[in-house]
Amino acid sequence: MTEQELKEFVLAHEADSPAELMLHRDRWPSIDMAVAVRCIQGRAKARTKLPLWYAEPGLLYPQSLSLEQCSSQATALYKQRFVLSVDRVADLTGGLGVDSWSLSQPAASVDYFERSEELCACARHNFVALGRDNITVHCAETTPEMLSRIPSDTYSLIYLDPARRGRDGGRVYSLRDCEPDITALRPELLRIAPRILLKASPMADIRVLLSELPEASEVHILSSENECKEVLVLMLRDNAVPAGDIPITAVELSSGDNAAEFHFTLREENEAAADLAAPSEIAGYLFEPSPALLKSGAFKLPAVRFGLRKISASTHFYTAPAPVGHFPGKIRRIIEVLPFHKAAIRDFRKKYPACSVTARNFPMTSEELRRRLGTAESDTLRVLATTASDGSRLLIVSTPSI
Repeated sequence: MTEQELKEFVLAHEADSPAELMLHRDRWPSIDMAVAVRCIQGRAKARTKLPLWYAEPGLLYPQSLSLEQCSSQATALYKQRFVLSVDRVADLTGGLGVDSWSLSQPAASVDYFERSEELCACARHNFVALGRDNITVHCAETTPEMLSRIPSDTYSLIYLDPARRGRDGGRVYSLRDCEPDITALRPELLRIAPRILLKASPMADIRVLLSELPEASEVHILSSENECKEVLVLMLRDNAVPAGDIPITAVELSSGDNAAEFHFTLREENEAAADLAAPSEIAGYLFEPSPALLKSGAFKLPAVRFGLRKISASTHFYTAPAPVGHFPGKIRRIIEVLPFHKAAIRDFRKKYPACSVTARNFPMTSEELRRRLGTAESDTLRVLATTASDGSRLLIVSTPSI
């Protein structure tokens, strides 16, 4: 099977059932059907996650797990802001190669390291197909022994995305449980390069990360499509900035070129004093922080910076009589605020037969409340069930702001 034959077959059959193709593979004796099916399945996932990769039909895709775990195109391209044109970059956890591909565009060179021979073979092929001739593939595992053989300052930037699955296949979140364990490798990594860019679990606690990584100099939290996608930590050799003064950036990527960024430090958040809204002051507009902003731990500062009032100290939604520009999250127009009592529950379905339900800082889950209200799902109307600053329970009905 030639590369051209594979490419033509994949393009001709990418809408077909992979199971049917495998079942009738004898019809195409010259095609390695297992490889072709993996490419078809990979392209199906790449269509939205990696559109620039999808545009090149000659790429090879290995097992599905590597595609599921790799960075999206948007998060991979975001990392280019950490790269200089003179940088010699080492990607020590190469995987599918999406981050190496992105980092190589502004960098002078990238060395891709990966222990899987299958992934290395795919990466070599794909980097050529994607026109990235400044990437060198190394089939090697990142271990203390391997790192000890690399001379000091060989690289100017090291990138790592440690595997976040344990030996039993379950997810892990602590840096010490990831593979490789960057907390143990820090001194050796910082000998090899003065800068390290770490992709940590999106479930990681930011304050814990900073306590485990004393060389941390910046934290970037990326979200899109209503989900926190990545937590990035930039580490600098001999960095001495206290954890409370390290700049943290929360970014919502879904807005494209108009991505909303919120910059702050933990010290600023700790010292901020947000005004709380009385129940009667919840009117006009409702502001919901992006997942990245919520993950960052900036709960009071958005109220101070944008002139908003918090619904309550423990409810990280805000309100104001008018919308504000560049808020990093969703802005919705408040239709009605109802007290949560039997009469409101009884009449809710009649008034709002379709309304999505969200419960925050409330003694019920969203699903439990939805069943209690008896309302169907809606793409426009939404009710936020929450606890107000005076301890009362409220139902805040809203619609998207235009």
